[in-house]
Amino acid sequence: MKDKTKYLILDFGLVLGKPKTGNWFITPNFYEIIGKNKIDLKRLNVLFNKYNENISKKIITKEEEYKAFKEFYLNILNELKIVKNEEETAEKLAEDFVYNEDKYIMYDDVYEFLEKQSQKYILILLSDNWPCVYAILKNWGIDKFFTKIYISSEYPALKKDGLLFDYAMNEFKIKKDEAIFIDDNPELLEVADKKKLIPVLMDRTNLHKDYSKYKRIQNLEEIKI
Repeated sequence: MKDKTKYLILDFGLVLGKPKTGNWFITPNFYEIIGKNKIDLKRLNVLFNKYNENISKKIITKEEEYKAFKEFYLNILNELKIVKNEEETAEKLAEDFVYNEDKYIMYDDVYEFLEKQSQKYILILLSDNWPCVYAILKNWGIDKFFTKIYISSEYPALKKDGLLFDYAMNEFKIKKDEAIFIDDNPELLEVADKKKLIPVLMDRTNLHKDYSKYKRIQNLEEIKI
């Protein structure tokens, strides 16, 4: 990477950690709570996207997050019609999402990489996420490595609109090519490129094996800085 690099800006999902269930909105106790062993995942994902607006507003506290996710799950359950008491079930799902601090798995290379790079660079976390992620970062012991953590729901702003990038770049006065941005979404790398960041695609599962527009890595040590 370029010698003028001062900052490392990292996404959370599929860069630092992943959901235990394989789906961000299927909580660890999801199937137990709804009392079903199987569900139409294709339809479920359609509904997750349909009601995403419920959780895309300004959310600063865990209490606000719980309320938003209760509404999110309630709308979905009302459409699925698979449980008798939708409201009670939605409350349990929201609680499992917001307060279950064991719902994500940190990748093996994360802690050592952050510890080492925090001694040389300013580390920033930039994530489309909710307040619950703070407790997870703390439990993993990696929150201390970041100079600043930007969570989209607190602003509210999303990376895809470029606004979340602006908060970080303006606060730290980041100039062209001073920051490496690591994300698993190629579309967000395009946004980062327009912001004059150095885009790097994290592709831990080899989903984008033919991708060549920006540097592609499969673990953090491949960055070579």
